[in-house]
Amino acid sequence: MKKEECKCISCDEICEYVEKEVKPGDIIRLSLGRVYIPGKVITNNEGIIQLEVQGETIKGLTTIDIGKSKDFIIEIEHECEDKKCTLEAKED
Repeated sequence: MKKEECKCISCDEICEYVEKEVKPGDIIRLSLGRVYIPGKVITNNEGIIQLEVQGETIKGLTTIDIGKSKDFIIEIEHECEDKKCTLEAKED
């Protein structure tokens, strides 16, 4: 069973988490403003992630720079082999 964790942290801390913890093959679900983007991580190059989007209406590859999107982060769910982590953005 996967360990589940939920944190309320700053957007800068979320960006740092994505840079260090998100690996290719992981599943990530991004809530940026009014946009929800679920997908499988293909690459993570210092917080610039390439996702294989797994939405119902939109599919395909996209690249997201988490650092440049940090003002719009509401929540990120990160799922890997042994854990599922929900990071909720708090106001700075």
